[in-house]
Amino acid sequence: MQQKLVFVLLALLSSINLLAQNPTPEFETGYTTAKLLMEQGNYGLATQSFKKLLSLEEENALVPYATYYMAFSAYQAGNITFSRDAFLQLTVKYDTWNKLDAAYLWLTKIGFEQSGPFKGMLYAGKISSEPYLAKSKKLIEYYLKNTPIEILASLYEQYPHDRQVAEAYAVALSKLPNAYETTELLNLIIDEFGLNREQFNSIPASQFKEKYHIGIVLPLFINRIEATRQYLKKSLAIDIYEGAKMAAHDVDSTLFSLHVFDSKKDSVQMERLFNEGGMKNMDAVLGPLYPTPIKQMESFASEHKVNFVNPTSSNPEIAESSPYSFLSRAGADDLAESAAGYMKKQLVNKNLIIYYGTSDVDSISAFVYRTSMEADSFHVISMQKIGTENRRQVYDGLTASKTVVDRDKLSEMTKEEIARAIQLPTRDSLLIQLDSIGHIFIASSDPTLPTEAMSAIISRGDSIKIMGVGNWFESENAGLSIMEGLGVTLAISALDDISSAEHTLLIERYIAKYRKTPSKYFFRGYYGMKFITESLKTYGTYFQNGYRTHGNFDKSLDFAHSNKNGAIYIVRMVDNRIQNVGISEESGAGEDSSSKY
Repeated sequence: MQQKLVFVLLALLSSINLLAQNPTPEFETGYTTAKLLMEQGNYGLATQSFKKLLSLEEENALVPYATYYMAFSAYQAGNITFSRDAFLQLTVKYDTWNKLDAAYLWLTKIGFEQSGPFKGMLYAGKISSEPYLAKSKKLIEYYLKNTPIEILASLYEQYPHDRQVAEAYAVALSKLPNAYETTELLNLIIDEFGLNREQFNSIPASQFKEKYHIGIVLPLFINRIEATRQYLKKSLAIDIYEGAKMAAHDVDSTLFSLHVFDSKKDSVQMERLFNEGGMKNMDAVLGPLYPTPIKQMESFASEHKVNFVNPTSSNPEIAESSPYSFLSRAGADDLAESAAGYMKKQLVNKNLIIYYGTSDVDSISAFVYRTSMEADSFHVISMQKIGTENRRQVYDGLTASKTVVDRDKLSEMTKEEIARAIQLPTRDSLLIQLDSIGHIFIASSDPTLPTEAMSAIISRGDSIKIMGVGNWFESENAGLSIMEGLGVTLAISALDDISSAEHTLLIERYIAKYRKTPSKYFFRGYYGMKFITESLKTYGTYFQNGYRTHGNFDKSLDFAHSNKNGAIYIVRMVDNRIQNVGISEESGAGEDSSSKY
């Protein structure tokens, strides 16, 4: 492509007609010699010859041509900076020259190469005649094709009416995972410039099939089961698999064929699975679970256009890795945003404390929450990362006190009593004063962290509220009555609603079949597979197309604007029941909706 561009620009030289009038014989001879060197490819010598010729400071019609050819020769000789300066000098000194667009075309090319698209676009905008306009558009198309999306976004902001910039930006946007903001912006650009919508759908068209093949990629360690002939009752992978099987059967027992791939936990096993070729034939994949296999699956899914769904994680980076990566549950960032949106509408003190766990997901929730709250004038007085080794800091930090003079008792004493007192009356005073904090936000998969915070608030005896993310109700030791008494509020994925009739029925069915209580991973597998099977059945192989075009069809599955499940509930315990909490716009902030499940 680069050689073709040079050829095109060289061809432009032959179209420049010499209209020289009255150059001296010495200048004309030097010009002819220098131009011959250039045409023979002796660009270094040609550059020096034109430079020497122009040092004569003679004014004639050949001078702008000599300057142009000198700049061109310098570029071909590799002296790009000198070439750029010479072209710029030409545009300033001979701004009425009728071939000035040829110089701006070279400055456009050099601008893109040396300084980036902003400089290239600046010079391209000065070109006004053919054939240079057409050539500049080809240059712009070539360079914008390889420009990062972040720079394209800035270019679009600076050149909102430039069709080429808009089209390049739209192409880059179309390659991103499904997200509300991305889709809205892409549609805006397509409509404004009348672009062909099909050109910007990088996802293949969906197909409806008589039988769908779904891969289940889990760390099952089947070889261990075969060796010991023992069913691994406590394996989270087995629990997920049991849930996935039940969901596929519930949606349609004849429409789906499940294929098990044992990922184990290592990269070598994943590569083996990829090389065996079976995964390429899947219409969708559930799993894998662990970081390294997930990264490998992201690359494989993008290359082979295979949708895969992680059923356990809330890490938004998975869903944002490619248009083929999904989270069946809500992302940590969306949970935090929903939690922040709710708390902003409550009548609480604007001071808050944030505690978060050691996982990446916990960090994402905490920092998204902090950013959102601070943008609305809330003040984060403390933000602490809490692990098993410093868990006690939560309780101690909230209940720590120092000894101070008890002013109330002191005011009741006479001067004589005070004078005779060996020690003035004292009391313990909390370092964090009563009612000085509006609420605490907790983002942690460790159930003991919120327990420490709740214990501390009970000990303090003040009005601090707790806002959290994730389903604390899943914990075996969840103090539901304590959570109700303290008004603990949680942002959870709709699929984690343990009070729903569907959840209760699944527990009954599981106990009847396996004679034991299901773990939370059974539900992760069930709802992950439910998302895959219902989506395939409703919208076909590339179901993201259907969600974008037609929207959601299940209130617990919201994928119209994102590859993360956007169905989120704000819940808390009310009258010994989990209740969905809403905001009444008419009656004022802080009023709860009456909807219960």
